[in-house]
Amino acid sequence: MKLRVLHRTEYLYTLAVRNNCNEIRLQPPHTPWQTRGFYMLKVVPASRLKHYFDFHRNGVHHFEIEEPHQRLVIEAQSTVTTVPRGQAEAIAPPLSFMALAECRESEEIMMYVSHSRYVRFSPVLWKTALDLRDDGDDLFLAARTINEFVYDNCRYQAGVTTVDTTSADFFESRVGVCQDFAHLMLALCRSLGIPSRYVSGYLYDAQRGGLRGAHESHAWVEVYLPGRGWLGFDPTNRQIVNECYVTLAAGRDYEDAAPVKGSFVGAGTRTMKVSVSVERLDGV
Repeated sequence: MKLRVLHRTEYLYTLAVRNNCNEIRLQPPHTPWQTRGFYMLKVVPASRLKHYFDFHRNGVHHFEIEEPHQRLVIEAQSTVTTVPRGQAEAIAPPLSFMALAECRESEEIMMYVSHSRYVRFSPVLWKTALDLRDDGDDLFLAARTINEFVYDNCRYQAGVTTVDTTSADFFESRVGVCQDFAHLMLALCRSLGIPSRYVSGYLYDAQRGGLRGAHESHAWVEVYLPGRGWLGFDPTNRQIVNECYVTLAAGRDYEDAAPVKGSFVGAGTRTMKVSVSVERLDGV
């Protein structure tokens, strides 16, 4: 499936700001499931872009605007070709929790088991995770059960939570958006010792309304299955990630994979407008 993505973020400041520093994670990486064909990043006011890879191997563009300005536009265009992810090979035959023992030898994997800024455990959350496992010994089934639990027990509604809402906060209200659904699934999985990471990206929906979080910035979870790699789950839509998803970045939580993150010096207030377009180029 060939997809074209346009992601535009505009900031308007009531008073001029300066020393505007930003990290941008909007370039789709090459993975076993997707190939980037084209990418262009435009910043207004014009600024010199620096590129590097962060601790989680995400491609990052960085820029700084020192002169005073009252408007900032960040626009990324890309084309990505995706392929089916081979879920059947990842989930069969059954994989026991005992297989997680080998993960303890990998610092790269084990950092996705502990708490992080937005993934916080609580006694009731931990007990819920144990109840969901219910003495089962199949890693895939445990992750799928958690994925379904989050979808079935939480309500999708924008404007209720903020970027600072933790998994523990969301577990109390159970009303929020894809970022919150992902953080809660991460907390439940990690409570059981299952390595899991936050993924930011996009979701294409041919029906234009059948999937939540489609055609805008989206977030989901990848669970690590020893010997088989990372398998994606989307708790916002109660499904396994497939070729309709485009990955941007991954990390312990939103903090590590935010598409746009920055700071500036200045008084006054700011408003932000974000628009995302995801179109299929190779058929309906």
